[in-house]
Amino acid sequence: MKSRGFGIAASVVLLSVASAFAQQDKSAQSTIHIRDYCDPASFNAVIGPGTCVRDTSDGAITFSGFVTELGADKSVGAWRYAPGQIHVSQGTTLQLQSLGGETHTFTEVKRFGGGFVDFLNAASGNPVPAPECAQVVNGNLVPQPPSDKNIFIPAGGQATFSLEPQVVTRFQCCIHPWMRITITPKDQHHEQVH
Repeated sequence: MKSRGFGIAASVVLLSVASAFAQQDKSAQSTIHIRDYCDPASFNAVIGPGTCVRDTSDGAITFSGFVTELGADKSVGAWRYAPGQIHVSQGTTLQLQSLGGETHTFTEVKRFGGGFVDFLNAASGNPVPAPECAQVVNGNLVPQPPSDKNIFIPAGGQATFSLEPQVVTRFQCCIHPWMRITITPKDQHHEQVH
């Protein structure tokens, strides 16, 4: 009887270990929604055709409304990453989904800063660009090219990003620099760096 009890206990332990390994093999995923609420008619009239492509059946924010809110608050609440901060398990892959009508970037930065649009940097109180977003060349902002850490996501687009293990990471949009997210490993305290 003792050997049978030992065999059952050993089987339970082996099944638990196998289950733990199977769960480690499955890469955890977390979804980040990239949002804006642009009004195509007004944004395209001011900035250019194709700037905003979205259905406005449930309403939208006009370009003048966008500028007014940006001037008052230094950000526009409808232009954001959702959520704005998360804790993730080791090996998590981010699923990025654009739910807005404009192109945005999802750019890993060491410290939050401005992007590559002077007007939006100044209005949001981020006059100095994050180096991962832009360089100043002869007094002009020059955007950094797309890369695996500087992802350009068009309206309605999707992308994935694999996180480095056990590292706090920060991302921002290089067009709309108030769009930010801090991602912290589950075993660390949340850390917000401006």
